[in-house]
Amino acid sequence: SSSSSSSSPSSALTLLLFAAACLRTTAVSAPSNAVRHAASASHCASAEDGEAGNACEFPADADAASSSSSSSLPFPPPPIPGPVLSLLNERWGELDPDAPAMLDALRAQPGFIQFPHAREVFKDHLLGTFSVLAAWGQPREVARAGFFHTGYSGDLFQFFVWDAANPGDRKELADIVGKEAERLIWLFGTVRRGSILNLTGLISGELEGPADPLRGGLSETVRVPHRLSNFTEISISNADAAKIMTVTLADYLDQMVEVNGWRDHHQVETPGRLYPGNSGPAVALYWISALCNGIRGHLDKIPPMFDSCRATISKGGETKARDAYWSVVSGESGLSDEEQISRLKEAIEYNPWVAEPHVLLSQLYFRSEQYELAAKHSQDALRKFYAFATAWDKRLKFNSWVAFARLMLLRSRRKALGHASSMPIRDDLPATSAGLPLVSIPDLVELM
Repeated sequence: SSSSSSSSPSSALTLLLFAAACLRTTAVSAPSNAVRHAASASHCASAEDGEAGNACEFPADADAASSSSSSSLPFPPPPIPGPVLSLLNERWGELDPDAPAMLDALRAQPGFIQFPHAREVFKDHLLGTFSVLAAWGQPREVARAGFFHTGYSGDLFQFFVWDAANPGDRKELADIVGKEAERLIWLFGTVRRGSILNLTGLISGELEGPADPLRGGLSETVRVPHRLSNFTEISISNADAAKIMTVTLADYLDQMVEVNGWRDHHQVETPGRLYPGNSGPAVALYWISALCNGIRGHLDKIPPMFDSCRATISKGGETKARDAYWSVVSGESGLSDEEQISRLKEAIEYNPWVAEPHVLLSQLYFRSEQYELAAKHSQDALRKFYAFATAWDKRLKFNSWVAFARLMLLRSRRKALGHASSMPIRDDLPATSAGLPLVSIPDLVELM
């Protein structure tokens, strides 16, 4: 033991130099047995209330295969909840075995394909609402109600496809979605939802903070005006009220833009704003969080956003956060990196629930070579994206935001570990004609 002790300084230096050389190697070989991320639904656990679990199998990083596995990199990617992965892969049948047939029913009617809704055509909004509800793990009848939620019109939406007073139309829709989902769609389109939990007061700002929760058990009732009864009140169960208000949450989250096509143009004879505007986020999370808090005690499955709807955000705080974020989006060229970072941190301070400010921060930290901070914000962004199952900043679709954040996280983690390239380049293959080393997209996605 004394001889090994006397030689330890030089041995240690040799080992350190060797380790540094290994960390900086750029040689890459394709992973031969990496686990396909498409199978991660079976590896990623989901905790109660829809929050992602901790255990998720992650494939080995080919670029570090000889010295380190990808799982040893800092800030590992959050596990993708199974329904969110199905959404990202557009495997609708995994969310509901009848979803492909329901989507075919939408596509069969030109009205769904051609009618311009808030920011997309009607079909895309309906599919988006269904996707959010299914990703939250809502009961099948609730998610299906989201697929056709305004088929009979709505409180503020004057357009319809089926006549809610026509038994033949109701049967036609029930044949597509099932009787229980059709019944919820009928309630959604015929009762004054604004009277439930005083949603109208929450939206107007007359009330602030958590809504008064539904009183009593699931079978107890609330009274709501009904348009087919000349707005005399009818009784609906707390369970049904909570279900149609859950659809309301997903409905609005999917179309939450500052200038809304149907609301600000189609239903206004002299529109005061140019469509589509700048596609910036609307201020609405204050009432969405309050509403979700008010119904959470009557839900089979609580949406994971806002700490499983335990928390709320104020209208003033949300507005400050949105404006700070948008000042970076719209004024990037006139702001220093330090000013952009400061404003994005302000946005997160006022609204800690949305993902997109973290995505922008990760890019700013990455280009200033603060790779661990870049990785941390990419990781934070992904957790928040998975909780909402939709984008807050609608300039990009949800799957595009998630894909970018996942790749940003991989690149940041690799650089934090000391790789010369943030991408797993293939030195064993000829470069492009411009001298660019090749990167395998299938291998890259495995590592994301």
